[in-house]
Amino acid sequence: MKKSNTLIAPFVKWVGGKRQLLPAINSLLPKNYTNYYEPFIGGGAVLFNLQPKKAVVNDFNEELINVYKTIKYNPEELIADLKKS
Repeated sequence: MKKSNTLIAPFVKWVGGKRQLLPAINSLLPKNYTNYYEPFIGGGAVLFNLQPKKAVVNDFNEELINVYKTIKYNPEELIADLKKS
Protein backbone atom coordinates (compact mmCIF):
# COMPACT_ATOMS: atom_id res chain seq x y z
CA MET A 1 0.00 0.00 0.00
CA LYS A 2 1.38 3.42 -0.90
CA LYS A 3 1.36 6.47 1.31
CA SER A 4 -1.43 8.81 0.20
CA ASN A 5 -0.48 11.94 2.17
CA THR A 6 3.24 12.71 2.35
CA LEU A 7 2.63 15.31 5.09
CA ILE A 8 1.66 12.61 7.59
CA ALA A 9 4.68 11.52 9.59
CA PRO A 10 5.64 10.52 13.13
CA PHE A 11 5.56 13.49 15.51
CA VAL A 12 8.10 12.00 17.91
CA LYS A 13 11.30 9.96 17.62
CA TRP A 14 10.98 6.79 19.62
CA VAL A 15 13.61 4.48 21.05
CA GLY A 16 13.55 1.33 18.95
CA GLY A 17 11.78 3.21 16.16
CA LYS A 18 11.35 1.50 12.81
CA ARG A 19 11.81 4.50 10.52
CA GLN A 20 15.12 3.24 9.08
CA LEU A 21 13.67 -0.27 8.67
CA LEU A 22 10.65 0.80 6.59
CA PRO A 23 11.99 -0.48 3.22
CA ALA A 24 12.61 -3.94 4.70
CA ILE A 25 9.28 -3.95 6.58
CA ASN A 26 7.35 -2.84 3.49
CA SER A 27 8.85 -5.67 1.45
CA LEU A 28 7.45 -8.20 3.95
CA LEU A 29 3.91 -6.83 4.21
CA PRO A 30 1.00 -8.30 2.26
CA LYS A 31 -0.16 -6.29 -0.75
CA ASN A 32 -3.78 -6.26 0.45
CA TYR A 33 -5.25 -6.25 3.95
CA THR A 34 -8.35 -4.85 5.61
CA ASN A 35 -7.20 -3.89 9.11
CA TYR A 36 -3.86 -2.83 10.57
CA TYR A 37 -3.02 -3.76 14.18
CA GLU A 38 -0.07 -2.21 16.01
CA PRO A 39 0.36 -3.47 19.60
CA PHE A 40 3.33 -1.17 20.37
CA ILE A 41 2.84 2.05 18.39
CA GLY A 42 5.77 4.09 19.75
CA GLY A 43 6.42 6.87 17.24
CA GLY A 44 4.17 5.17 14.67
CA ALA A 45 6.64 4.99 11.76
CA VAL A 46 4.98 1.97 10.16
CA LEU A 47 1.45 3.26 10.77
CA PHE A 48 2.19 6.68 9.27
CA ASN A 49 4.03 5.12 6.36
CA LEU A 50 1.16 2.78 5.50
CA GLN A 51 -1.71 5.15 6.33
CA PRO A 52 -4.26 2.30 6.48
CA LYS A 53 -7.98 3.04 6.28
CA LYS A 54 -8.62 1.03 9.46
CA ALA A 55 -6.11 0.72 12.28
CA VAL A 56 -6.09 -0.40 15.89
CA VAL A 57 -3.11 0.85 17.87
CA ASN A 58 -1.93 0.35 21.41
CA ASP A 59 1.12 0.85 23.59
CA PHE A 60 2.11 0.10 27.16
CA ASN A 61 2.94 3.79 27.67
CA GLU A 62 -0.37 5.38 28.75
CA GLU A 63 0.92 8.93 28.31
CA LEU A 64 1.85 8.21 24.71
CA ILE A 65 -1.62 6.79 24.04
CA ASN A 66 -3.12 9.91 25.65
CA VAL A 67 -1.16 12.04 23.16
CA TYR A 68 -2.52 10.01 20.23
CA LYS A 69 -6.07 10.32 21.62
CA THR A 70 -5.66 14.07 22.05
CA ILE A 71 -4.46 14.42 18.46
CA LYS A 72 -7.39 12.33 17.22
CA TYR A 73 -10.24 13.72 19.35
CA ASN A 74 -9.13 17.24 20.34
CA PRO A 75 -6.72 18.61 17.73
CA GLU A 76 -7.99 22.20 17.96
CA GLU A 77 -7.55 22.25 21.74
CA LEU A 78 -4.05 20.83 21.36
CA ILE A 79 -3.09 23.45 18.78
CA ALA A 80 -4.42 26.23 21.01
CA ASP A 81 -2.44 24.88 23.99
CA LEU A 82 0.73 24.60 21.91
CA LYS A 83 0.36 28.19 20.72
CA LYS A 84 0.37 29.33 24.37
CA SER A 85 3.80 27.80 24.97
